[in-house]
Amino acid sequence: MFLQGIGGAGVVGLYRLGFPSKSSTTSPSINSMGAFKSDLVFEEIKDRITTEKDLVKKVATSFSINIAGDDGSSKKWIIDAQMFIVPQSEPPYVGHDEKPVEVEINIKDSDFMNIAAGKLKPDQAFMQGKMKLKGNIAKAMKLRSILDPKMLKAKI
Repeated sequence: MFLQGIGGAGVVGLYRLGFPSKSSTTSPSINSMGAFKSDLVFEEIKDRITTEKDLVKKVATSFSINIAGDDGSSKKWIIDAQMFIVPQSEPPYVGHDEKPVEVEINIKDSDFMNIAAGKLKPDQAFMQGKMKLKGNIAKAMKLRSILDPKMLKAKI
């Protein structure tokens, strides 16, 4: 797996996961530490919507993405790209704070990663029942612009 653009802290963190210190007898799984594979993608999305104003104008909506892990754990991400449209409003937001959203998405971590890698199209995931949507479907389709595999720096 080749990772690009995650910074030194990310590389150190991944190294520590793969090579625990000698004093550690067991290595906790990624999910037990609260991390999902998709966390890197959300950090990339955060970077993109704070620097690419045209992307924010194109998307102009808010999402709640509920990621489910294989072990039953879950994590909710909020992507709010509608705030930047109004002058002097708050900047776009990616994080975990509860905010009202226009589209709610439920998806497994592995399926989300397949979408981000370009192995699965969002509309195919919806039609196959791998992704559940609640809210405006036309606005949900704008997520494709954010998850464009050609534009994501993190290689999956």
